[in-house]
Amino acid sequence: MKFSTENFSQHEQFDAWCGFNMGMADLETVGERKEGFVASAELYQLGQVVMCNYDFPPLIINYNDEAIRRSRLDHWCLGVVTDGSIAVNSDQRGFNVGAGDLAMYSYAMPFAGKLEAASYSSLFFSRDDYWDIAEELDRASQLSVKGPMSQIIVDFILTVKKRADTLTVMDAAAVNDALGSLVRAMVRQTPATLEAARAPITAVQFDRVRRFIAENLKSPDLSPDMICAQLGLSRRNLYYLFEPHGGVATYIKTRRLAACRSALLKSGERKLISSVAYDFGFTNMPAFSRQFRDRYGVNPSEVKYAQLPGAESGQTSDGTFVDWLSRLQAA
Repeated sequence: MKFSTENFSQHEQFDAWCGFNMGMADLETVGERKEGFVASAELYQLGQVVMCNYDFPPLIINYNDEAIRRSRLDHWCLGVVTDGSIAVNSDQRGFNVGAGDLAMYSYAMPFAGKLEAASYSSLFFSRDDYWDIAEELDRASQLSVKGPMSQIIVDFILTVKKRADTLTVMDAAAVNDALGSLVRAMVRQTPATLEAARAPITAVQFDRVRRFIAENLKSPDLSPDMICAQLGLSRRNLYYLFEPHGGVATYIKTRRLAACRSALLKSGERKLISSVAYDFGFTNMPAFSRQFRDRYGVNPSEVKYAQLPGAESGQTSDGTFVDWLSRLQAA
């Protein structure tokens, strides 16, 4: 997907850019609108990862609590500045990065800052696909990435950028696998991950329950009662552990929906949608379809039969970036 403001009149260009980015953040121009705002974006679907290349004049960005409530984004973003600079603040966090520097964002947390005239390339990846290191990624977000892994990831992003429009479906799968390995290595070496964000006992208990849920997603008996009985936890303790995640029942449902989506996305998957749903504990197909659509914005059948091109470099599309990203998350 490509988008540019060049085809708009000068006084309409900034509004067009804001419209394209609606749902991501509130934007303010630094200059006069009548002077124009020439900006462009190129987006590539690479399996379940999305590459975004931006070029834009100076602007101010504000992704506040209200923007989070409006947003449908549930992603992290690793981005490298190739020209210009970006300064971001978020509570006690923040960074100022220039050409060649790497930064990490979570769209579950607010941030604001000034973006000088810049070229910027980033990879968006979904929380559903990195649930096992979600807390480590959140602790590393709204910060510049330092350490030995930072330059490796910068080189990786720039290589993907260079070849994005020629990647095949198999190449895109390899990009997904490689990014997963790099991201996990990065968070393990990020200083923020060394901080004790939670009490050690709570951390051990949560990880133990999380692994148990992952290992028993297909069990029809998976429930809070089963978890408490098998792991020797009280219901009160279990609910406390999963309160930040919307409750244990919500967490189980979310993990099962993600597992169904992954199964439907697999190349060559021939199982019926109903069989996939039943495998992961959904016995009511209308309810499953409704919950799946609520989560991903599309029906299960749209995911199963979606085409997965490595990139469509010449294609233009209507809608905002968030609309497009949401569709790709489910496609």
